[in-house]
Amino acid sequence: MTIGIYGISSQSGRAFLADYLVKGYRVIGYTRPTEHGKEVLDTIHNLGGLYLERPENSNNELSQFVELGESTVTADLEYMVTNVDIVVVALPSTFHEEAVRQMSDVGIWRRRIPIILSPSRSVASPYMWRIIGERYPIVCFSTCPYSCKAPKPEVALIKRRKRTYIASLEGDVNKKQVDMLRDLFPQAALTTVPALTSLNNIGGVFHCATYMLNIDEIERRKAAGEVFSFYMDGIAARPEVGEVLEQIDQVRLQIAKALGIRTFGLKGNPREDIWRKLTNGLRALEEESADDIDILRRIRKEFTEFLDNCVISAQHWLDITYGVTRIEGESLSEAIGRTPTYQKNSVPQLRYVTEDIPTGLVAFEALAKMLGVECEVCTRIIDMYNEHFSTDARKTGRNLNDFSKEEIVSYLKGSI
Repeated sequence: MTIGIYGISSQSGRAFLADYLVKGYRVIGYTRPTEHGKEVLDTIHNLGGLYLERPENSNNELSQFVELGESTVTADLEYMVTNVDIVVVALPSTFHEEAVRQMSDVGIWRRRIPIILSPSRSVASPYMWRIIGERYPIVCFSTCPYSCKAPKPEVALIKRRKRTYIASLEGDVNKKQVDMLRDLFPQAALTTVPALTSLNNIGGVFHCATYMLNIDEIERRKAAGEVFSFYMDGIAARPEVGEVLEQIDQVRLQIAKALGIRTFGLKGNPREDIWRKLTNGLRALEEESADDIDILRRIRKEFTEFLDNCVISAQHWLDITYGVTRIEGESLSEAIGRTPTYQKNSVPQLRYVTEDIPTGLVAFEALAKMLGVECEVCTRIIDMYNEHFSTDARKTGRNLNDFSKEEIVSYLKGSI
């Protein structure tokens, strides 16, 4: 099996490259011929590989230099598309349509190999199918599998792997391709319901409002050379921001309810008793198998697959993703403050708004209006973004204007 990675100049692209080289797969990594892309390409070529950095971790995975071996990196997109069995698009979601269009131009549509959007954000495939053809096999990840950085062109820093995540199989994904996906992504809980990735887009909840409601302080500290810890300073220390995030969170849960999809954390019907029973059972199994990472991964994936017809609140997402035990009645700000991953300084990234608003919050607003769900809070944050950056995220983003309500509802439910 040969894995194609579109975007090895990105943080996650290099993480995918290093991780799958270590696992022994043949990989063809592609980078666009930008100045940065050429720098990464030339550096990896000259070294014959790249450095994988891993902090101390429970899996005892060590930092190491990873050789390319029989794998390669290239700026020849047609070569990559022609010689791989699957393609991971490791770019911000605002570039997904461009990437799919470029791959379509060099003939990927003839091969019908799966394209993985990592992550896809919300309501991605209908836009991709307009380019590459209806029901072309697309796999949408709810989140990037890694918490990662790329501090230098030759370095992939994988801070941690996500415990589990949802991947929706969209279009005509055949059994052989499903088996391949299970092999490549053992922590992914596969579903055929696109709403599970579109609505479990947690970046649309955490990133957009946090950035816009803290933007003056973010810009002041940046100019002064001071650190702004995105989650600690922006959410944990500002309960009023956390309250806005909870309102956005409730919008997507109300959308799920309108679609007939079960939820956890919906105001008025949080189903906390069921969640408590499920997670208590999960933690008991985890304790029993604490020394076997493969069994732990299987347990967590099976738990997520059990939930694969549910949309969960941000607090419940923190529980299953980062192991931050749900405390009933706790605010989101308080839960963020207890999350070890977020307690380390996390620098605000402009893509938190330039990506997550057009492909996340705009889609939430459009879906809410389509389904009769109140979404004033989404509208307010989008308007703030448009005014501050002199842009129109609704015009350029996933506004769903080209699709009927029937088409979108059928897509989200997995009926088409």
